[in-house]
Amino acid sequence: MATPTSERGEQARRSVPMGLALAAMAVVLVLAALILSRVGGPLYGLLFPAGVPVPDGAQEIEHVKPDRGAEYWIYRTGQTGREVAAFYESEGGTCRYSAQQPPSSDPDPRTAGASYSVATCRGRSESAGDGVSWEVSIAEGYSEDEGPTVFRVTQFREVR
Repeated sequence: MATPTSERGEQARRSVPMGLALAAMAVVLVLAALILSRVGGPLYGLLFPAGVPVPDGAQEIEHVKPDRGAEYWIYRTGQTGREVAAFYESEGGTCRYSAQQPPSSDPDPRTAGASYSVATCRGRSESAGDGVSWEVSIAEGYSEDEGPTVFRVTQFREVR
């Protein structure tokens, strides 16, 4: 069976029209952009997960990540409970203060060494396709070695 050859004895080449090649590349780029737009957000959320903000100077005491349920951390800090609550309000959270709080200008009449609730704050953080809701329970009245302010940060992951 004979194959077509040119005058110099070479086989003839099949060529694809330039317009068809450019159109095929454009289709591939559009498909890649569609796939990336669907996968990019969740992938970014896996690589750089949204977290719960923590005030500067807080020291982690405990971290619990159960198989099921909410993950939580317990921190201690030298800041007052009101300062910690103000931090979470500045991060977009809403805080509900304990009814037992004396005005900040008055001396604290409570018994020294007895811990008490200051506030509970709730908020939300978001990063790419990943959302996190959080709740912070703030207590003070601990000894200087323990705190004097201790707060528990509970993180709730939102699956979309």
